Amino acid sequence: MKVILVDDEPLSLNLFKIECGNMPGFEVVGFFDNSLDALDYAQKNPVDFALLDIDMPEMNGIELARRLRMARPGMIVIFVTAHPEYAADAIHAKADFVVFKPYEREDIIDALERARLLSERQKKRVFFRTFGHFDMFVENRLVRFKSSKAKELLALCVSRMGGEVTIYEMVDTLWADTGDQGLGYRTTIKALNDTLKEVGAEKILKRKRSVLYLDVDDFDCDLFDFKAGKAGARSAFHGEFMQQYAWARPMAKELAAEKGAD
Repeated sequence: MKVILVDDEPLSLNLFKIECGNMPGFEVVGFFDNSLDALDYAQKNPVDFALLDIDMPEMNGIELARRLRMARPGMIVIFVTAHPEYAADAIHAKADFVVFKPYEREDIIDALERARLLSERQKKRVFFRTFGHFDMFVENRLVRFKSSKAKELLALCVSRMGGEVTIYEMVDTLWADTGDQGLGYRTTIKALNDTLKEVGAEKILKRKRSVLYLDVDDFDCDLFDFKAGKAGARSAFHGEFMQQYAWARPMAKELAAEKGAD
């Protein structure tokens, strides 16, 4: 978990810095005495957890938290303050926790443990890898599809990033070169549903009338992270996107151009 510490009195967070170094899974990537510098860093670099003093010059911790979460919606925010009267403001700012100064080592460990648990709860069971070959993982395990067309249909839905895929688009894309005009699309949809049910992920696929789409809130995906500007996803893309599918080549070119423009 990548952590930034923000306080205009850096020594007051020194214990937090030490304990972050002692606890597995935490990496302090920034130590700031200025809110604007912290915000600038978080907008350009991945940050999972921010520990913020509330009483700061130029921009207080409450406003900084609001702006940080605009840049990184899933960021965990814990406030530290010597002013108990700020507790209500912290609650309204949807703080994940508040630590009051002066604090003991046990308070720090408790705060970090809360952050770790929150981070684990935020992780989604389902992940789609689109860079290179397309694959689906549930709880870090590769999903095996009995039907290659069912897997390709799911890939097509993922590529739409929550957008709809009509039955006609499905037929034109997946059966363009077979000559059967997609006579088996109903069987393919059933095979996809069956596989998703087997791995407990059936809720991600939605259907209405003659369209399919995915509930994007129920999974993680490297493509989505790339589009969100996350540095790790940008660096992970090397020009290959769902490379087993010919229909994905135009999007691979688009992603390459987008990365090249960074």
